[in-house]
Amino acid sequence: MSINLPWSVSRIDRRSFLIASGAVVLAACGSNGTAASPSGAINTSKSGYGLVPRFDRALIVPGTARMPFSLSKDQAVLSDGPKLLTAKIVDTANKIVVPSVTAKQRRVTEGIVYWDFHVDLPTVGQYTMFIDGGDLDGSAISVNDPATVKVPYAGQQLPPFDTPTTADHRGVNPICTRLTGGPCPFHSITLTDALKQGKPVAYLIGTPAHCQFGTCAPALEALITSSKRLGDKLAVVHAEVYADDTTTTTAPAVDAYNLSGEPDMWLTDKTGKIMSRFEGAWDQTELDETLDTLVA
Repeated sequence: MSINLPWSVSRIDRRSFLIASGAVVLAACGSNGTAASPSGAINTSKSGYGLVPRFDRALIVPGTARMPFSLSKDQAVLSDGPKLLTAKIVDTANKIVVPSVTAKQRRVTEGIVYWDFHVDLPTVGQYTMFIDGGDLDGSAISVNDPATVKVPYAGQQLPPFDTPTTADHRGVNPICTRLTGGPCPFHSITLTDALKQGKPVAYLIGTPAHCQFGTCAPALEALITSSKRLGDKLAVVHAEVYADDTTTTTAPAVDAYNLSGEPDMWLTDKTGKIMSRFEGAWDQTELDETLDTLVA
């Protein structure tokens, strides 16, 4: 789900972020500590599920946020689990700010499942999510000051960028590392041109051939399937993460959006306003449900 090398010494790549955050969650799952239960906590057992975030908590801003989680048990990330999860969210004063929110199980591959929570948190601050049947410690959530978040987020206009095309690689070779079937069909026009077409846009940054956690290739294939179904109702652009197959230099598209991991995808309305940002993991069903609302 992330690139396999740090992009610069001044940034924390998503792989490091996920390992660090996952380690905290997994350690909590096996802990024998006696952390106090928040007011009305769903579960006071230390043997419940742990939540493993598949998103960068430093990129959550006030508003409705997509938060995909996997589950862990006995310090192992699970490849299956409940079909539906129910959770609540409390603030640092143990006040319940979201009494109940649900997420259904989604499957990227046989071994990768997640639950996508969509939560409205309008205020900057620190929170904790507790799932029904989950570990006492829950999972920390940060809602950050938008001024500190440099990656484009929902509500903003998607910044135009001259992505590599088949006619002009712009120093990126290969422009698509799709693993089977040759390059994907999303390199005929630049993102700049796509945003001028007056239709919803899907913009994916990911590297199928070099994705550390195996979600980039399925993300691209899902987008190809959706694009075939929707036809000219949707403009789609894909950009690679690396400038070449040595995977030592990031492509300009990555730096333009201040990214520190992948895959990432932005879905806009016909004006170019970002309606959703997908990060880390998504499946065909979630993608289609979201796109259908945009092209309706």
